[in-house]
Amino acid sequence: MRWSRAEQWLVLVASAVVLVGAGALIAARRPAPSIRIFEAPPARDLVVQVDGAVVRPGVYRLPTGARAADALAAAGGAAADADLSGVNQARLLHDGERLSVPLRRAAGEAPGAVEPSGQVDLNSADADLLDRLPGIGPVLARRIVAYRDRAGPFHRVDDLLQVEGIGPRLLERLRPRVVVR
Repeated sequence: MRWSRAEQWLVLVASAVVLVGAGALIAARRPAPSIRIFEAPPARDLVVQVDGAVVRPGVYRLPTGARAADALAAAGGAAADADLSGVNQARLLHDGERLSVPLRRAAGEAPGAVEPSGQVDLNSADADLLDRLPGIGPVLARRIVAYRDRAGPFHRVDDLLQVEGIGPRLLERLRPRVVVR
């Protein structure tokens, strides 16, 4: 038996329709893709060291978003001889940070934190003491303190390069006279 040209086309078209229909049926029966829900990892606690003029110096675990006032409270509060005027208690803390509360100065005593070596501690010196460093005037001294209050303590002397107005040459002049504790 021979099929005519029209019959061949009819079988071809019918086969195509059956194949397309079967493919559509298979696609329609496929299960919907599963929905995957990802939970954010739990917020990590901060670990901070609190020392200086506080009731209980030590290392404390605080919730993310804690401020310097929270660390001070965890350490039992400021000691009677603490000078809180240089501590920005509203500042956000960072993991691994050290918060040092300075002692109140006696009358006539130089402000800030001068090490026995004569070096100035960048993390506890006030603007008046920083102003006495070579190449640092009152404006730059205030910028250093403002940067420290905004970004947290200095971790190394080279962090001074982040302060507007301090470049590599000035940093090299300051390096023997400053320290980070």
